[in-house]
Amino acid sequence: MSLRSHPLIFAAVLTLALLFALPASADLQLYGRLNVSVERRTEAGGPRFQVGDNASRFGIMEVERTRSGLESGVHLEMGFDATTGKPYGSGFDRGAELFFGTPNVKLSMGSVGSTAYLAITDVVSLHNHDTGISSDALFAHVEPLQHKMVVTLHADRWTMQAASWRADPMVTGRAGTAYLLAWTRPGMSLALSSGQDGVRYERSVRGLWQAGPLELAAYVELDRNVFGSGRRLLGRVAVAWHAGASEFHVNVAQASAYGGALPGERGARQRTLGYNYNLSARSKVYALATAVYDEGRLYGSRRALALGVRQNF
Repeated sequence: MSLRSHPLIFAAVLTLALLFALPASADLQLYGRLNVSVERRTEAGGPRFQVGDNASRFGIMEVERTRSGLESGVHLEMGFDATTGKPYGSGFDRGAELFFGTPNVKLSMGSVGSTAYLAITDVVSLHNHDTGISSDALFAHVEPLQHKMVVTLHADRWTMQAASWRADPMVTGRAGTAYLLAWTRPGMSLALSSGQDGVRYERSVRGLWQAGPLELAAYVELDRNVFGSGRRLLGRVAVAWHAGASEFHVNVAQASAYGGALPGERGARQRTLGYNYNLSARSKVYALATAVYDEGRLYGSRRALALGVRQNF
């Protein structure tokens, strides 16, 4: 049996090796998430009930601090289906990153998370952190994970990031670049993101505001040639109300038509209503109703009701 053909076993062996090999000055963090729900889905094939996974994951973060104040480390993350125990991809499909620098300046290389995804899409998905059947179906992602180099700068409340990646001949055949500028203060954060590969681009701005029990997040994105041919405008607003251990969520999005991508295309809409009950700081139960109305057949129309449990570790 080859460990490479069984990524979960390979991850466990690698974790044990890191535990025994780490020097005293290194910190090791193991983390993950199991997220499973009972769902009634209505998609192209008709309605069906299922017990489904919602982006369960397992990750390893190791950081070593040198006497000169520099840091180096690795970040590995893989996704797996908690209903079967099998990985979604081959190996660490969600990230395999080597980084070096200081707390204020960091260089990352390898398979590194998307600047736009982490700063825009994930933040505005208040009810589910962009997982499962109710994840963001409309945002145009240009920046890939693989073959990347990323420079991140932190200064007080500002974060700046620049990324470049190797051309993928299966997508555009051209190399790409992405940029991020983010500002945070208590109760508020703003982010600007841009990504392009010569054929496609996306430009987005996101805001997040918190005032007492109310939380409001929104983004606007302009993209070209990502889902269809031409330019498209997308907007999303998410509202959350916190009452003790309970959270009440509303999430709405509207995408314009590309214009000429498909005959009769009139854009798409996504709507979600959700309720979360926090059993602890790391676990919750939730219920949601979600729908994507896709009149141009670019995103895939669907409706779903779900009851689930999420446990972080």
